[in-house]
Amino acid sequence: MWKSIRSFLRVLKRSQDLPPDEPAKPSSAKPSFAKPIVALIIGEQDRALLTNIAIRIGIDIRFTDSCSEAWTIANQLEAPVILCDRDLPGTEWRDVMQILGSAPQRPSVILTSRVVDDYLRQEVIHNGGYDILPKPLREEDVVRCVRLAWSYWNSAMKMSPRPLKR
Repeated sequence: MWKSIRSFLRVLKRSQDLPPDEPAKPSSAKPSFAKPIVALIIGEQDRALLTNIAIRIGIDIRFTDSCSEAWTIANQLEAPVILCDRDLPGTEWRDVMQILGSAPQRPSVILTSRVVDDYLRQEVIHNGGYDILPKPLREEDVVRCVRLAWSYWNSAMKMSPRPLKR
């Protein structure tokens, strides 16, 4: 467990080493995420911000326009983290969370929402989600939440299932 925490803190420190006014450019370092992240995000402004963050910290992000497309891509690429917009047209976010969270790789699904409260957080967890990102999206919140979700997924995948004690 300590090894995972040290590794996570090293990655976090590397992301903070860049000056805040440095323009986004492709990272020459090895990406900290081995697998891509899927984003079912509709807003163009949010997509642009996520693209800049992805370039800056070296992650591969795949945008989708529907739940079925997100499901297909997440399963093909074994995506560990999925970002999902709460305000998807014609779709209930609870259903989307349950569908995406039930993928074989058990991804950490993060809901983006303008409203964030304890009730919504409980609903997200109850429906198989990992966390909520408040909108408007801020770079530091996105990086923190995605890194923690990826770290959680990574450590959960390394743990072997334990038999139940009777």
